[in-house]
Amino acid sequence: KTSLMVDLYWKCYAYGDELKPHIEFLDGIMLSSTRDIAPSCVENVDELIERQEKSLSQLDSKRNVVIDLIGKGKVILEHPDKPKFLEGNVKRIEEGWDDTKRKAQERLKLLNETKDAFIGYAENNETIATEFDIAEEEIKKVKKHYNLDAAVADLKKRQDLYNKCDKTISGLFDSINANYTCMAITIPEDKKKILTKEIKAVEAKLEVLGRFKEKVNKIEDLVAALTSFDKNLKAIDAWMQAATAELKDIKDASGGMLPEDRVARTMDLQEDIAAKIEILKSDSATELDLFPQGEKVPADAQAFKDELARITKYCTDLQESTKIECDKYSNDVKFWAEYRTGIKEFTPWLVSAEKAAGEGLSKPADLAEVMALNEKVLTFEKNCVNYLKVLIAAEAAANKMTTHTEADNEVATLKGRFEQVKGSSDTWVKKVDTLAKEWILLDNTVTELNSWVAKDKSSEGENQFSLEKMESTLGELKNIFKEKEKLVENL
Repeated sequence: KTSLMVDLYWKCYAYGDELKPHIEFLDGIMLSSTRDIAPSCVENVDELIERQEKSLSQLDSKRNVVIDLIGKGKVILEHPDKPKFLEGNVKRIEEGWDDTKRKAQERLKLLNETKDAFIGYAENNETIATEFDIAEEEIKKVKKHYNLDAAVADLKKRQDLYNKCDKTISGLFDSINANYTCMAITIPEDKKKILTKEIKAVEAKLEVLGRFKEKVNKIEDLVAALTSFDKNLKAIDAWMQAATAELKDIKDASGGMLPEDRVARTMDLQEDIAAKIEILKSDSATELDLFPQGEKVPADAQAFKDELARITKYCTDLQESTKIECDKYSNDVKFWAEYRTGIKEFTPWLVSAEKAAGEGLSKPADLAEVMALNEKVLTFEKNCVNYLKVLIAAEAAANKMTTHTEADNEVATLKGRFEQVKGSSDTWVKKVDTLAKEWILLDNTVTELNSWVAKDKSSEGENQFSLEKMESTLGELKNIFKEKEKLVENL
């Protein structure tokens, strides 16, 4: 057993001696891959890359040997009586290989990235300078257009150009910063100060994007204002036709409308026109700010100005026409009220008069009733005359209105009914007057006869009158009575 242990330990020590040069090799590669470096230019980086690639190449050349050594060590580790230091040696070569390989690759990766950063930094600075010049030129090309379609199209173009410039320049500046961040891992402090100063100079030039954006924003505001201005003008232009049609309809249909309705519609139209006039006043103020003033005004801008002037004049004229019509219809309301007042006074009387005419006259029984009846028909006739004046006054008020077809028709109907009542009144006056005269004649004849009989007596008390005269008077009295009865019957 002792012989076996001696042999085992000899193998372990021999294995350790075999590992030693390889571990020293790995330590050397590790040291070169982790030491501080400070390249100040891309050439320095190229040299470091070349060295690092050489180190990796050497590592690769040792790979099989190291793997064999690791395998050999693991075989010895399988012996149950192996010494403790053997495990440490195997672990050191195995982990040392992996760590060295990883660190070497990381350093090479960093160096390649640093080289790309050096190259990218230079190229990006050159490119961004060109882009700054392009942005300056594009700013000069931003102009105001007053043709709406052209302005919208140009705005889209300017927005696209700005967005492209912003994206390109911002992207380049981000890349420059990323390049610096990468280079700053390895470059010396004096180089960092130089690059930081250069980056700040580039950053200061970014203000061109702000000026470009400001220019585009102004065009956006202009197009928005033009669009709103154009929309307002077109909306009012379309409304003008409807408003004109409304005023025409009010005029044409006024005969079939109450004056109050005509006034209400014209007042509504006036309010609508006034609202549009206010919008036009606002548009006029906008026009002063939005468009060039003076003698040399671009044709497209002048077209807007002319359209505003045309619409403003049309609306102002429409407002004046509507006011005139409203004033007319306002007077119509007053005349209509006078007319309706007269009609309301006349109509109830006419209805009662028609009722009275339909009922006819009562038949008097004595002279007192005849005289009372005569007074009644004379009063009826007087009322006819007075109420006809009321109707005529109402008709005169209606005739002062702008249109009075409805009133004319109503007055004509009322006059026709009145003529029938007046005809009855005239007949009554004539009949009752004749009856009164006959009745008075009869009454006077009877009184005269009685007086004559009473006076024509002798002192002896005997009647002295002529029989012939008496018969004649009685005959006359009889005829008068018959005529009276006939007149009463004909009432």
